Amino acid sequence: MKLKSLFNAVISKGIAQDPRGKARVEQELKRLKKDYAELSSSEQKEFDPERLTNPYSDTRILHGSGEEEIRSILVGIDIDVGEVLLAHTLRGQNKKIDLILAHHPEGRALAALHQVMYMQADIACLRGVPVTVADKLLQERIDEVERRLLPVNHTKTADAARLLDIPLMCCHTPADNHVSSFLQRLFEKKGPETVKEIMNIIKEIPEYR
Repeated sequence: MKLKSLFNAVISKGIAQDPRGKARVEQELKRLKKDYAELSSSEQKEFDPERLTNPYSDTRILHGSGEEEIRSILVGIDIDVGEVLLAHTLRGQNKKIDLILAHHPEGRALAALHQVMYMQADIACLRGVPVTVADKLLQERIDEVERRLLPVNHTKTADAARLLDIPLMCCHTPADNHVSSFLQRLFEKKGPETVKEIMNIIKEIPEYR
């Protein structure tokens, strides 16, 4: 599978499992395309066109043309320069690694992490929280995250991958959507009423145990 095909599949699967529902996500993309069309030419040059088809700013191809053939992947929750160097070393030992895949965002995906947090307000509303309350609570946290990330050297891991020419990608919210969907279905089936019952259900899952 080519890197771009893998990336597109990740986005498609993430939308399919989005807690807001596929229709709501597509509505948001449609609105964004309308807003983009109304921007001036200079403003459009500053706009990230990836946002028009990808609703998850924390999920990106950070290095790679998209045409790379992907058969073997080094996967990690947190990928930093050390893991990029590890991949480079393993490649030097004739171990095939076509892609480094991070869960937590790096590069421009990390810089834009706060943008995807607005979906949490939508999810809270679906669970019965008034929109004004959800927006106020989330905005405080979003502002905090944005300020915390401003001075961070976002590009160091992506730069290391680029210098060593190892394709790098991160997949954050689409993966979280699958976890959320899985747990939601599980809890609806089991019907826990207490925190203890929830913990007992979770402990039946090897990854959580």
